[in-house]
Amino acid sequence: MTTRNGCPKPDVSAYATQQAAASAAKRVQIPVGKLLTPYLCECDWWHLTGVPRVVLRPAGLTPRPGDGLLLKDMPYDLLVEVARRDVRGTGSREEALALRHPSNLTPWRRALKDLWRDVQQQFDARADDTSEDARLWRARAQVYRSVIAERRNEAQLRVSRAASLAPEQRYRWQCAEAAAVQGQAIENLAEVVELVTPLTVAA
Repeated sequence: MTTRNGCPKPDVSAYATQQAAASAAKRVQIPVGKLLTPYLCECDWWHLTGVPRVVLRPAGLTPRPGDGLLLKDMPYDLLVEVARRDVRGTGSREEALALRHPSNLTPWRRALKDLWRDVQQQFDARADDTSEDARLWRARAQVYRSVIAERRNEAQLRVSRAASLAPEQRYRWQCAEAAAVQGQAIENLAEVVELVTPLTVAA
């Protein structure tokens, strides 16, 4: 039997993956009367919640050469704020594209890791708080943390996609990036299917 160490809800159903939790949510939608939302619990298992969730899902965005310039030379603390807005769904499309640009994937992943660590520290600090305010905060924070998990998964997929480029494709992208930086046309250079095809991230 698997133990879920530190789970605040040890009696509720738990799922090993987000996909499994999402499938369970669909199965119980009719008896429950609404579609529940998966969230990653502090026990590292997925649960379902009825808390409404409205999150921008920009995983299908396809950054083009030059889209990363918005974040070029940006101080790290400001980049973290851009990543935070993206997680909350309050950032702009331009910011979302810039975060997902190949040149910004490493700092974006670092920022997401720091956001995850920050919210985890808040969970730890409020672990003994049994007030109603704390309960409501945990419900919101669990949703926030699950979106961070989604973004980290997306970032890793994009890193893997970029790493799988063939040398010719990598060269084409670098040429297109250089042209975009200089304000030149890139239509004939940016034929890099692996990078410009939208990624599918599990819902």
